[in-house]
Formats: sequence, structure tokens, C-alpha cells
Amino acid sequence: MKNVLAIILGGGKGNRLYPLTKLRSKPAVPLNGKYRLIDIPISNCLNSDISRIFVLTQFNSASLNRHVNTTYRFDSFRKEGFVTILAAEQTQQSTDWFQGTADAVRKTLRHYSRFSFEHYLILSGDHIYRMDYRLLMADHINKGSDVTVTAIPVLREKAPELGILDINGNGDVISFVEKPGDRSVIDTLEIKPQTWKNFGKDIKPGYCLANMGVYVFRREVLEKILDKWDYTDFGKEIFPETVKSPELKVSCYMFEGYWEDVGTIRSFFEANLGFVEPLPLYSFYDENAPIYTRPRFLPPSKITRTTAERAILSEGCVVDDAGISRSIIGVRSLVGRGSRIINTIMMGADRYETQKEKDSNRTMGIPDIGIGHDCHIEGCIIDKDARIGRGVTIISADMPDAQGNGWMLRDGVVVIEKQAIIPDGTSIVFKQL
Repeated sequence: MKNVLAIILGGGKGNRLYPLTKLRSKPAVPLNGKYRLIDIPISNCLNSDISRIFVLTQFNSASLNRHVNTTYRFDSFRKEGFVTILAAEQTQQSTDWFQGTADAVRKTLRHYSRFSFEHYLILSGDHIYRMDYRLLMADHINKGSDVTVTAIPVLREKAPELGILDINGNGDVISFVEKPGDRSVIDTLEIKPQTWKNFGKDIKPGYCLANMGVYVFRREVLEKILDKWDYTDFGKEIFPETVKSPELKVSCYMFEGYWEDVGTIRSFFEANLGFVEPLPLYSFYDENAPIYTRPRFLPPSKITRTTAERAILSEGCVVDDAGISRSIIGVRSLVGRGSRIINTIMMGADRYETQKEKDSNRTMGIPDIGIGHDCHIEGCIIDKDARIGRGVTIISADMPDAQGNGWMLRDGVVVIEKQAIIPDGTSIVFKQL
């Protein structure tokens, strides 16, 4: 795969994931206790023998830069391999920030010119899926395509949230509509019976093909497109125009594995809790295609008199006489005696406090990092380095968004913000116990 250069788009604000994106970019949001969202596309690349990877960043990029730089280091015997951050920068030609996905690639083209390759692989940095890009590239090359858009069948009810495409009997994309809201337009985009047959699939009425945010361009084609048009976004502008061009062959690669766009607090919450199921739709236990992340060299977790059901406990945790049900406990998490954690994502901590720090904080009424004694936490996301005191009750419910000191209710999920302090005895309850 030396003829492929991968570009991962990681510069968006991630407004719908706020407050998880208050202090970090969307691809840097922690996932499944020990990973980050950016680990998914980078691991897919490495597992597909693609080892030349650029990550484009812009907003709140410090933690993402630090994670990538400390995680993906190739030794001197793999001289051609790298995972490199490209941040938005001012140049003689432009002093603007990235204005969109296509504009980000356009403004960084000069960094790619010194490499020898034939195809660009453009990826989103915030989706959960496992794909062998070698199969995608083989399909792209065998069809003689100029552009390939990867798509997944979704129920038509989801069409207004996604980019939807229509294809002909040869698998060529003939229409591309970003987030169609008109029912009559969605009717025209619903997958035709002949399309299902051409892909060797059983006919499933009521489905559309959704853009996955995985694109392949022939090098010269993408560079000409970005030079010819001033469009700033692939989904909203570039693809609706390319499918109209008689000079370009735009193909569809249909993917039917697990794929999730965790663009909202609710979708992120549900996707994470799905990992604790006995047979999850997405597994981190595939030895042939592992998901890589930062090696932390933490001690094993220590569990004392604790009941855990459908739970994931990451490295370096200390849990004392607690009850954990359908929850994820992130790295370095401390859970106090008598606490109950239900349907909750606890992202953990970036460090352990020293005893001296704890003693000093306690004199000022500041709880330790982690969850104190006798707490009840249900239906929540607890961001990193949060301090939850003793006897705290936090229970989410499907109610209008609200917020308080150090917490927000969004999409029916209470999010305890990063480094928040929730004092002893606090009650954040949106339904009766």
C-alpha cells in the first residue's frame, strides 16, 4: 500500500459533543476506558498496511497532538512510515483557519508533494468502525474509478442526519445529497431492488446508502478538483458536483459491517455502553486487527469486595466494596466504598494524586479525583479528572437540556465535565430513585 497516502480529518469543533469537546478536539475524546476516537482510523490504516498518515487538526488540538505523538512512533527501520500532525497554519497564501474538510486538505497539499503515491485516502477522525482499506483500494483500482465513496445501508429514518447517495446498476454514484430533509427527495434515494441484487444482497425495503466519511481519490483528480473549485466541504459541495461531471467516474464501495457516527452525546453514550455487552456489535478483541493506543505501563486494577456485571475495568483502577452494572471504568479510576455505578461511562484520570495533594485539598473541602464513598451514579458520563465527593447522587433522565456548576444534561445524559468538582452530598437528579 505504498501508493496510498492517508489523511485523517481531525479539525472540527465537535459542538454536538460539548462539553466533552470543551477542552479537547472531537477525535481526542476518550473511548471505551483507555482509547481515543482517533485510534480507530489510525489503527485501521496500520492494519491495512498503510503507514504514511497525516492527521489534520485545528480546534483544541493540544491533547490530540500529544496523544498521537506519544503513541504512534515508528522505529528507524520503518523509515517510510509516520503518523504526523498537521495543524492549521498561516502562510503567505492564506491566513485563514480551515473552512471545512476539503479546505483543510487544500491548504495542506504542499506538505504531500514530496511523497510518491497514486491515491489519497481521506478519513474522518470521529467514527467507530473496522475496515480493511486494502479491499477498498482493490475495488477502487479494479473499477478504474477516479473517486470512490464508501457507503453503508441505513434505515431511511436516519437519512436527514447523513449524506445520502444513489447509485446505478454498475455501482457508479449518480446522486449525492447532504442531509436531505424533504421526504420526496429521500424517496428517490432509497436503495432500489436491483441495487441490492447487484451487490449480492437480499432485498431490504426502506434503506438508503449513507456516506461513511471514507473517500479514495486518484491523486491528480483530487488536486485538480481542489484547484478548480473553491468549495470547502467534501459532503456538502465537492461530491454533489463530482457526480455531475461526465469526466469523472465516481464509484460506491458498499460496507455492511458496524459503523457509528458518535456525533452527539446520546450516540456516544450508547455506542460506549454497547461495548460491555456479551456479544458487542463492535469488538476490541480482534487479534488480527487490534486497536492501538498509548502504552501507559499502569499497574493491574485492584478490586475489593465489589460486584460487577457487564462492566469494563481498565488498567490502574482501585475499586473498594462497590457495585458496578453495565458501565465502563476508565484508566486510573478510583471508586469509593459503598458507591453504585449504573449505565455510566467513567473516563478515568490522567494521573494519580499524591497523598500530600489529597491532604491539602481536603482541608479546602475539595474531594479526591474519582468517586467518593456512598455515591449513586446512574446514566452518566464522567469526564477525566473529575472530583465527585462523598454521598453524591447523579441520575439522568430524558428531559430538556440543563446545566449547573461542573455538569450538563445533554440528550438525556448528565455529563460531569473534565476536572469538575462535585462537592459532598450534591444531588443532581432528574428522576425519582
